[in-house]
Amino acid sequence: MAGQRWLKTVVAGNPGPLTLDGTRTYLLGRDPCVVVDPGPDLADHLDAVEVALGAAEIAAICITHHHADHAAGAAELAVRLGAPLAALSESAALAGLEPPEIPLSPGASFAFGGGRLEVIPAPGHCPDHVCFHWPQAGALFTGDTVLGEGTSLIAPPEGDMAAYLSTLKRLARLELAVLCPGHGPLINEPREKIAEYIEHRLQREVQVLDALSAGANTATEIRARVYPDLEPRLFGAAEGTVQAHLAKLVNEGRVRLREGRYLPVG
Repeated sequence: MAGQRWLKTVVAGNPGPLTLDGTRTYLLGRDPCVVVDPGPDLADHLDAVEVALGAAEIAAICITHHHADHAAGAAELAVRLGAPLAALSESAALAGLEPPEIPLSPGASFAFGGGRLEVIPAPGHCPDHVCFHWPQAGALFTGDTVLGEGTSLIAPPEGDMAAYLSTLKRLARLELAVLCPGHGPLINEPREKIAEYIEHRLQREVQVLDALSAGANTATEIRARVYPDLEPRLFGAAEGTVQAHLAKLVNEGRVRLREGRYLPVG
């Protein structure tokens, strides 16, 4: 490992409709290396991370955001490895962690054995979300901002569709060779994937507006029109996405909310 740039992935045993085959924990760089998203607090997963790291020195344990499937294992892994937590103070607090030894802020960067990691603000999925850019490898660790399969959940109260679209447009300007998502496989065509994500959200917005024009006036009614063949277990997530689009449209003055019902403007 010494003298070689490397990237390893350890997949947690927490599969599900929103986590896909499980949360991905990334181990990157050469001594000292970095852990990105330690994942859930599952003993088997943390054991596998330890084994993958071997005797490597750890510069930091980083979290993209506070959600438990990405951050809950941070405290235990930090104890096991004797490594500092690198995170936004807000993310650490929301995850119930101690204040980070390496407090991060959007736009900051820090050094490790593979070069530098840059902290890219990425609100949308939740307000405290960041991505980590490893320019020396052309890699972006996207957490829940971009997934290896499907699309990210953007739903109130944490999700903000306008912020999410701004984040995607900002990420599209980076020089990237690979996206390393928090769930799903690596993406080797990052520019195309980000453009696809933006287009998907814009098309979904049109579908929401069309459903409103057709007489659907609640998030549930709109979800039924926009997602006609959806599995019932995903109704909640889809309805949350609709609500995020509606909130954006209301803020833009393109839709109005009256007595619990949404109405198109004009």
